[in-house]
Amino acid sequence: MDSTASSEVAQLSPDSPSPSGEVEWPDCERLVHFFRPNSCIYCHDFLEIKEHRDVLIWGYRPCALLYCKDAPIGTWKLSWETTRDVDFSMWRDEGICWCGGWDAEHTDGLIAFHQDCFAAIDGADLSAERTDRLGRACSWTDIRHLGFDPGNQYYLADIPNAQNYRHDSISSVGQKLGLSLDRLPLETLRHIQSYCRDAPFWKMVKTIDFTTYLDMGPRTKMLSTTLASVAQWTRGSTSPVLSPTQYTSGHVRITIDRQGFCEIEQLSEYPRVCLVKRPYKRFIILQARHAVSIKASFKDGMCWLGLQNSGSISTIWDIPTPPDELLYCVTEYHGTRFSSHPSHETCSMMGWSIPGNILETVSLDNIGGLTVGLTNHGFEMEAYNKPSKLQQVRYLKTWSGKAYMPIGSNDSILWIQVRRYDSSDWDNTSILVKTKLSGVIHLGHQGEGPGKIVAFSKFPRVIFHHPSDRNTGKRVAAIHPKSNPSPDHEVSGFANIGPPVPGSLFITSPTFWSWAPLQDIASVHVFMAAVDGSFVGMHITYKNGGQRFVGNANRSSTTGDWLYQAREVQVENPTRLYVEIKTHLERHQKVKLSVGNEDALEKSELWEGYDLVGELHYWYQVRGVPYRGEVQVLPSGSWRGLK
Repeated sequence: MDSTASSEVAQLSPDSPSPSGEVEWPDCERLVHFFRPNSCIYCHDFLEIKEHRDVLIWGYRPCALLYCKDAPIGTWKLSWETTRDVDFSMWRDEGICWCGGWDAEHTDGLIAFHQDCFAAIDGADLSAERTDRLGRACSWTDIRHLGFDPGNQYYLADIPNAQNYRHDSISSVGQKLGLSLDRLPLETLRHIQSYCRDAPFWKMVKTIDFTTYLDMGPRTKMLSTTLASVAQWTRGSTSPVLSPTQYTSGHVRITIDRQGFCEIEQLSEYPRVCLVKRPYKRFIILQARHAVSIKASFKDGMCWLGLQNSGSISTIWDIPTPPDELLYCVTEYHGTRFSSHPSHETCSMMGWSIPGNILETVSLDNIGGLTVGLTNHGFEMEAYNKPSKLQQVRYLKTWSGKAYMPIGSNDSILWIQVRRYDSSDWDNTSILVKTKLSGVIHLGHQGEGPGKIVAFSKFPRVIFHHPSDRNTGKRVAAIHPKSNPSPDHEVSGFANIGPPVPGSLFITSPTFWSWAPLQDIASVHVFMAAVDGSFVGMHITYKNGGQRFVGNANRSSTTGDWLYQAREVQVENPTRLYVEIKTHLERHQKVKLSVGNEDALEKSELWEGYDLVGELHYWYQVRGVPYRGEVQVLPSGSWRGLK
C-alpha cells in the first residue's frame, strides 16, 4: 500500500525516535492538528488511536481514519492506522501534524472507524472520489460534527432516529438471512421495526441503506454561499433554490433531524403558530438579517451551515413555529438568556433569567396531571398523560419538594396563575390552577408578604421550558397564551392565598401547602408512611369526576436518612374524617377516613373527628429532618386567605 504524502491512502506516523528513545517532533505550530475522536462514528463503540510508543493492547481493533485539512468543505482522505515508523516529514508537505500536542490549536476534520466497520461500509472500493464522498457524508450527517456548542450538541444527539430505511435495503438484508421480507409492505416492516429498533438486524440494514445512498445519491460540485441567499433547500436535492438578492427581512427556518440539516426555508411572512411537536425533528428560526453572516455549503445533496459563532441567535425548538413574541424575546433582548419584556403579548413570561439556547414544548391539552417542583431559579412543571396517577412524583430529594395535581378524564384547565413572594427568594413561588370540575387548586409554597403575579393564562395550551442540563433542572420560561385577568377576577384581589401557616412549622423555611374541599367525595386513597403510619398524602376523587391531591406528593416518605415506600388505604364514599392531634413539633400526624363513626377514635383524646364539610389543609417543609408537616380541617373559604 502506498504511504507517500501525495497518496489518497496513507499511514500515520511521527518522526522516528531519537537514540535516547524520545520522539523529536518538528516545529508544528503552523500545522493543522485534529481533535481525536474516542468512538467509531459508525458503531459508536470505543476506539483508541494508538501512539507510536503504545504497546499492543489485547483485543485492540485498528482504526481507519478519514481526515480533511480544510474541514468541513475540503477534500477528505483516508489513512489506515497501521505502523508509526514512517518519516513524519511527509505529512509536513500536506500541512498536517499528528503529534497530539496539548498546547496546539486543534480543529475538527478527523473521523474514525474501526477498520472492520469501515470495510462493512466501503468494501474494497478505495477510490479518492468515494473516500471524499464517504468522509463528507459521515461528517455532514453526524450531529457531533455540525459545529454546535456542547450544550446544544448533547440535546440534538438525543433526537430519536426515525430509521426510515428503504424497502430494498430491508429486503436485501432479509434475503441474506433467508427471510422473504420483500413480500411484506413497508408499513408492516416499520411496524415490526418499532418493537426492536436496537436489534443487530437493523444495524445491517443501516449499512446497506447508507452505502446505497452513497452509490445512488446526486453528484454535484461544492456550492458555498450565505444562508440569506438560500430560498429553499431539501436534503437529497441536486442544488438549493437561490435568490438573486439576499433576504434581509422575514425569517429563515432550519430543520434538523438525526442525520443533520434536512431542510431550509425562507419565510417572508411569519407562519401561523404551530404547537404540535415533531418527535424526530428540531427547528432553528432566525431573523433573515442574521442569516447574512452564516455560511452555507452544499454538495451531493447534503448541507453544512456555519453556526459555530451564532449561539446568540440560534434557539433550538421542538415545534415548527413558536409564538413570534417568544422568538423575538430570545433573539433580540437577551441573546442566549431571556426574561420577561413589556412587549410580550402572546406568552406569559416568567420573571427569571433562563438559558434561551433550547426551549422544549409541553402540551397541556388532554393531560392527566401536573407536577410542580420549585428551585432557586424558578420552577419546573411536568405533564402526564391520562388517566391520572394516584401518586405521580419521584421520591423526595433533600432540600426540595414537589406538588402534584391530578386531572380527571373529563376535566380541563381553565386558567393558570403564577405568583412570586419576596423578590429576594426566587423559590418562594406558588401556582394557582383552576379546572372545570375541581375549582381552584394550589401548587407550591404558601406565600407570605407582598406578592406579585408574574404569569397568567386562560385556557393554557403549552408551557415552554429549558430542558435539564448538568447544572440545573428543567425551568419553565413561558406559558402560552398570555392573558390579562380582569380586576374582578376571582383571585386578583387577594394579596395572599391561604390561611395562616401553623406555628409548629419553621418561620424561615418555605412551606408547601395544599388543600381540598371535603364535600361530595366519591373515593379517597390515603398514603401513609410505612414505618409509623403518619400521613403522607391523599388522592381524592369527587362525585362530579374532579380530582385533587393533598399532601407530600412523593412516592416515598422520609424518616431520617431512609426512604420507605408509602402504604395505601382506599375508602369509598367516606362520611367521617379523623385527624390525630399534634402533641409535639416533631411528631407526624395520622389521618383516617371511615364510613360511619369509629367508636374507639371518637372516644380517644388523641384524635379529633370531623364530618366531611369544610376544607382539608396540609403544610409540610422539606428543609430539616425529619420533614415537618401539619394537617388541619378549616371552614369553607379558608383557602382564600385574607384580602
